[in-house]
Amino acid sequence: MINECTIAHTVVQDKVILAKNRDRSYSARVKVVRELINDVEMVYIVDEDTDWSEGMNSYGTAVINSALMVNADEKEKKLAKKKGKPSEDGKKIRRALMFKKASESLSSIVNFKGDDKRDVGVKGHTFVATPKYTYAIEMTSEHEPIIKKLNRKQNHVRTNHGYDYDDSGYTSGLNKKSSELRWKYAQDMLSNIKSPQDVLTGLAMQHAKNMRNNPYRNVDKVDSPTEKDILSTTGQLMLNVTDLEMTLRMDKDKSEFFGIDDRTPDSYEPKIKIKVEYVKHK
Repeated sequence: MINECTIAHTVVQDKVILAKNRDRSYSARVKVVRELINDVEMVYIVDEDTDWSEGMNSYGTAVINSALMVNADEKEKKLAKKKGKPSEDGKKIRRALMFKKASESLSSIVNFKGDDKRDVGVKGHTFVATPKYTYAIEMTSEHEPIIKKLNRKQNHVRTNHGYDYDDSGYTSGLNKKSSELRWKYAQDMLSNIKSPQDVLTGLAMQHAKNMRNNPYRNVDKVDSPTEKDILSTTGQLMLNVTDLEMTLRMDKDKSEFFGIDDRTPDSYEPKIKIKVEYVKHK
């Protein structure tokens, strides 16, 4: 099992958007959690098998990630099944959402160690967006974190090859080609969208005849599949930082939604809107 995703950042109609196609080699079982910690409302997804999380808080900080260690979700799921202890990456992202200041969230993403003191920071490509700024972080177990403030006049995409580090993630072969093509198709799509509603729909479009090279993939439709063809897009996530809105779009054939776990007090008036959709792709 491997973990390949496409993440994107754009500003459209003055709305700051983060979006993601979440590819998995298993049927994803996902819930949404809303909780309140130290007057900070957090809304995030949780993968029931791996404890992976991504989301946003009521101060407008949003976090999404794409792997550079491309067998990450295999290790997460095996660890969760054998030891009852999932990867700490989900915990690290949830912790980053606890802060009111983006600077504290960024510091947490690259420095937080969790229970395993040897496992520092969230690995891979991470986008952190706030109402004012967006940052890209590239980090692996073998590479120190590089943090860059992104130009919001441009669109930004990350897949599963290195952007600042040439030797991180996929570096050659068909996997590198797929990562580069998914990056290109997503970049082209973002150049043509007109509204926030276009983002997830655009990321679901089919561009390549070879299903392996599309940002939105379905293993059942791969021509001449091999044992390595195991990935499907299980769902999409969009975080509208400006309007404080999360949209979770679940693939009916590749995922299962486990509901919204609202842990806030009964008297609390939520600041973040949650929209969950089930879709079936042809």
